[in-house]
Amino acid sequence: MLGYALRRILWSIPTLAATSLVLFFVTTLVPDGPPPQGTGAGVGGADRARAVEVRRSSFSELPRFVNRSPQDVRSRARAAVARVAAGDPGAPSDVLARAHQGTDELQRLGGAALPYVLPSLEALPPDARGRVAVALAPVAERMGLAAREDVAQPEAAALFWTRFWDDRSLDYARTAVDRTLTRLLNHGSDLREQDLVALDTFALPEVIHAMATTTDGQALARLTRIARHATGRGPVLATDATAAELRRAVADWREWWFVHATEFVVLDGARRIVAVVSETRYGKWLRRASSGQLGLSAIDGEPIEEKLRSHAPITLLVCGLALLVSWASAIPLGALGAWWRGGTFDVVSSAVVFLLYATPTFAVAELLRRVAGAFDLGGARVALAVAALAVGSLAATSRWQRAAMLDVVGQDFVRTARAKGVPGWRVLVVHALRNAIMPTLSIAALHIPALLGGALVVEEVFALPGIGFETVRAVEAHDSAWLMAVILAAAATVILSLVATDILHGALDPRVREVFASRRGRRA
Repeated sequence: MLGYALRRILWSIPTLAATSLVLFFVTTLVPDGPPPQGTGAGVGGADRARAVEVRRSSFSELPRFVNRSPQDVRSRARAAVARVAAGDPGAPSDVLARAHQGTDELQRLGGAALPYVLPSLEALPPDARGRVAVALAPVAERMGLAAREDVAQPEAAALFWTRFWDDRSLDYARTAVDRTLTRLLNHGSDLREQDLVALDTFALPEVIHAMATTTDGQALARLTRIARHATGRGPVLATDATAAELRRAVADWREWWFVHATEFVVLDGARRIVAVVSETRYGKWLRRASSGQLGLSAIDGEPIEEKLRSHAPITLLVCGLALLVSWASAIPLGALGAWWRGGTFDVVSSAVVFLLYATPTFAVAELLRRVAGAFDLGGARVALAVAALAVGSLAATSRWQRAAMLDVVGQDFVRTARAKGVPGWRVLVVHALRNAIMPTLSIAALHIPALLGGALVVEEVFALPGIGFETVRAVEAHDSAWLMAVILAAAATVILSLVATDILHGALDPRVREVFASRRGRRA
């Protein structure tokens, strides 16, 4: 039986993968909306940067499944240098526009681009070399190396960066950054913090990783200052920040790094091979889903995984109790209806069940809410939500149980038990219901999607702070990250429920165990 259970669990893995692929298709086949505000001609730099950030955050610039040429800091830096070098003052307007874009890109890449820009300066013509060196002037100022006006002239800027690379090239090694960061975390000081500021965006991989692995408030305050100085965005923590502020800030930086990591690191060797599939829209989507790094909510900026953990208990409690209540009522209701087929109980119960089945969940929930208001039962919101959610499952399950019971009561072993004088209740429970309940159990997991969908309604009606209540807020706010996380979590829940139902069926039905044992014997 253990082997059967393990096999069913293993089969759930490719099923989840296929489900994720279907969900990805559903979400990406929807046509893109209008361009974000700030993408047209004549807009300011801030609006243009905001529009670019929106596109990057949605990964709409990446291919769907295969990225034949993944971009990293090296390829981006070299492309930016080529655009700036071609931006001669007498060049056509489109070339000059690309040169301005290249300048913006070099300044954004910052220190992470220097190992790939500075060694190539000598190979450029003098005019192009000067233009590239001047484009790096804001980077020099940000790193605290020189004032912008000191490197504003092409000859002076080219000489400055050549001497800088001759003196400081050894500092641009990952081992050197690791040592500097370790000293900062162990013995924090302004001087050690300035050492990392001087490395600019080159130190970001280690800085972001340290944010995710340390809980020290003073260290996180320094790390967020370093990251903010290098990127010009993101929260900066105070040394006395609360635990919630720490969690929110770290989640913000991790989300930003998830989107922008390849812009500041080099993809070499195996990492480049993996990037062919990971640096795609589906790869990013799957990585986010499998790692639990689900992004930030557009409503309040909270990490989505934290919100799921905080809201899930209410939804799981309501759905779980509704399932138990509905099944505890539906199984005896269906079994007795079949046992007394055509009698008063069967007719009345069938009429009530059909009435409940035809009544929408929202109507039942609203009726219960009004009754609770009339009798001052507002404190029993969870019980009322469970009752409203259990109605639909009760009606469907009782009909399934009645049909299964009708098939069993006409079989020979039931008639034989009756002929031997076995008490009626024993025939009903031990002989008939024990066999008739198996088909009903096999469809137990099929009620999970209906219950999860009904939770959207009952949690809204009774103001229960569960996943359904939060999902309604997310729909109103167009919070796609939350919606995708909920859809994936619901799909995983349904698949695992199906696996659990199969295992339970195998444990209760000896015929399943016999089939499994015979197959194992044939293999041996």
